[in-house]
Amino acid sequence: MREIEGLVRKYVRAGYEYEVFFQRLKKTKVEVSGGEVENLSVSEETGVGIRILREGRIGFSYTTTLTEESIKETVLRATEACDLQVRDPGNRFLEELKISEAVSVFDREGAEAPLEMKIDLVMGLERKAKDMDPRIMGVRKASLTESLVSVEVSNSHGVRFGFDGTFYSSTIATLGVEGTDQTMSWEFRGARRLKDLDTEDMVRSVVFKTVSQLNPRPIKTRVMPVVLFNDVSAMILDAFKDMFLGDSLVKGKTLLKDRVGERVSSEKVTVVDDGTMEGGFNTTPYDAEGVPRRRNIVIERGVFKGFLHSLYTASRSGEDPTGNSGRDSFRSQPVSDTTNLFIEKGDVPLEALLEAEEEVFLVLDLMGLHTVDPVSGEFSLGASGVIYKGGKPDHAVRGVTIAGNILDLWDRIVMVGEDLKFFGGVGSPSLLVRDITVGGS
Repeated sequence: MREIEGLVRKYVRAGYEYEVFFQRLKKTKVEVSGGEVENLSVSEETGVGIRILREGRIGFSYTTTLTEESIKETVLRATEACDLQVRDPGNRFLEELKISEAVSVFDREGAEAPLEMKIDLVMGLERKAKDMDPRIMGVRKASLTESLVSVEVSNSHGVRFGFDGTFYSSTIATLGVEGTDQTMSWEFRGARRLKDLDTEDMVRSVVFKTVSQLNPRPIKTRVMPVVLFNDVSAMILDAFKDMFLGDSLVKGKTLLKDRVGERVSSEKVTVVDDGTMEGGFNTTPYDAEGVPRRRNIVIERGVFKGFLHSLYTASRSGEDPTGNSGRDSFRSQPVSDTTNLFIEKGDVPLEALLEAEEEVFLVLDLMGLHTVDPVSGEFSLGASGVIYKGGKPDHAVRGVTIAGNILDLWDRIVMVGEDLKFFGGVGSPSLLVRDITVGGS
């Protein structure tokens, strides 16, 4: 990395600042379908992204070829782009690196484990699912992805930092059959250590969701209490997370603008973004620009506390950066992003949520989350799950709709479960929501 930075320094023109973002990524992916390995891939990529700054103008370019000629050409392209930009006083590089207490996890044991063991792990998911319930007839797809990442960053102010990290994720989609009916459901888990990837819980959860939704009965449109299962609530949070970001604030694309200090949800709701969480899926010592990760309270007992900022959005908003600058890879520039975002757990067991009302709709799956509007907060989603009566499952429901506004949904939360679970970088417990219109027949 120092050699690359030396080349960048050599070709940067006087009066220009620079930032070098180096990344090495090795990814291994195993996919199994119908009891056979469908896809096995191992890829490795190294690249450098270079930003050039002068008088509020930033230019960017990247390369995967780390020769002197390629670095020179990349610096020149970034400089040319810089000169063409409009001045923006929000553009700046970090000038001083502060100490961070957050730690990135690198699982050497997992990384060095034989590939055959990882293949066997995925192959075993189908056997486990079938063993749990005879109505599980097969697995449409199961996967394991291992990512080994190394990042180093430096800039012309002498700021230098980096980290190594391992990231593991697994998915499974199961097919359930009973009589003439069949249905599918899926689950996802993520962890920084292979041994912490809880595939047992993932299989148990997907089997529960799949068989619970067999042989549904139609329901008429009604207003009723709804329990959002923890993964459903987490996916909703993930779909609307952009409204907490500094970039959304700067662009005027968030319904939370000018609402800091106001109540925006039920007092039962506290939302936290914690980039320092031990073993958190997105925990690293620093964000993409060198600001130490930190724990940020986004909503505290219903009150909106503030946005998550990168250096740029903090400058534009007159705020301090919150350690929330992120980059997808060396091919992209930093933007504000969440780290480990979650709704804090309560103290109510799931069973108590389902017994809290005479009739409750437990939502186990949602369709159409990609269609939500994080700018207005509006959503209209397909839903499936189980109607509970007196705390007991009565019958499955599929093909209904839930629509509304996310802040209105969160304002109607009356109980928060104790079953907080993370799905990669987002987590939530199950939630009891009152007076939701469920669109049926």
